[in-house]
Amino acid sequence: MSTLKSALVALVVAAAVVVVAVLLGRIPPFWAVALAIPVAAVAVVGARLAGPLEPVWTAIPEVRGSGTEAQAATLAARLAEARTDQHRFRARIQPRLRALVAHAINESNVDSPQAIAKIGRELHHLITSPTATLPGPDELRKLLAHLEDR
Repeated sequence: MSTLKSALVALVVAAAVVVVAVLLGRIPPFWAVALAIPVAAVAVVGARLAGPLEPVWTAIPEVRGSGTEAQAATLAARLAEARTDQHRFRARIQPRLRALVAHAINESNVDSPQAIAKIGRELHHLITSPTATLPGPDELRKLLAHLEDR
């Protein structure tokens, strides 16, 4: 609530306290005003704090169907980290890529000559070499697209 609205609420509350105290309580006006001042202060604080409690009339956000969007964001973040940090690539991405390739070609040993022939030297180097670095998104997409063709 704005400062002006808070002050108006406090003024109305203080006037109501003075009127009730003088008319119904037969309290002298001086003492009625003295009682109304702390009540007005509490009303100002209450009105200022009530601002966040006002209803927000915005549309309800859409319900998302699955957790795949969060997973995609996590994967994108991990790939971005792995691109700049060789240790993260070797520890996080390379073992997963190796498992993905092994599953895609139905081979448990990706170092066998048959597996290398199926996946190609570039992809084999990427998933097995300790000096391999994560290629850019387009290059990685091309390398992994060969798995779908096989």
